[in-house]
Amino acid sequence: MDKTELYKGFRIRAYEEWNGGWLAEARKPPTPINPETDYLATPSGHSTPEAAIDFIKQMIDSPSARQPHN
Repeated sequence: MDKTELYKGFRIRAYEEWNGGWLAEARKPPTPINPETDYLATPSGHSTPEAAIDFIKQMIDSPSARQPHN
């Protein structure tokens, strides 16, 4: 079962992949001022949904994780 949580304006969703690991994604809803949404995802599976969510929270808190890569 998916697990969702709000954190600093992001909606985080943890979900179980086919092999039993947990992945998470975070989206910040678009606004009229910024119509593009921020999106982050875990690069690999974690053992629990809480671990996947904690990893995403670390990414949100890290300014370099949210910078566009060219």
